Amino acid sequence: MISLTHINTRAIRVFMGTLTEGESLHTAFARIAQQEQIFAATLDLLGGLTEVEFVEYDFVRKIRKPPLFFARPMEIVAGHGTISWLDSEPHVHIHLVVSFRDETAPNGISLIGGHAARATAFAVEFTLAAYDGVPVQRVMHEATGLSLWKLSPFNLPTSSGDHEAVES
Repeated sequence: MISLTHINTRAIRVFMGTLTEGESLHTAFARIAQQEQIFAATLDLLGGLTEVEFVEYDFVRKIRKPPLFFARPMEIVAGHGTISWLDSEPHVHIHLVVSFRDETAPNGISLIGGHAARATAFAVEFTLAAYDGVPVQRVMHEATGLSLWKLSPFNLPTSSGDHEAVES
């Protein structure tokens, strides 16, 4: 199933900022969303963390696995996220890939990543693109067991001219 909504924003506001001194990423972005009246946004992040907690959702059994917590200096290799709203509160959704020195790993460095439930900044730089006029709400999606964006169903037109993929 595909869901899709074409959005026409009133404006796109782009913010650039830093998080330092033990600031919680999720708490900071929720506060920014409330103060700046942001109801839909995307995030890009880089920098250093002192702690991160990754969580995983088992798609087959539809359960959350126990979190994995890391407390050590880590560098964000890739950081992306969204801000939408769930139950009248900002919902910050962040995925990270981080690296750290690991003498037991090949070449002395390890990478870990996934859905970050919590993360603590040492020094993080970010850009935040806020899409004004587009409130994005999250609702429970029964088939997956996850709170997903509430968007319109996307229906592909059917025609007799549909082509099947051909292997060569």
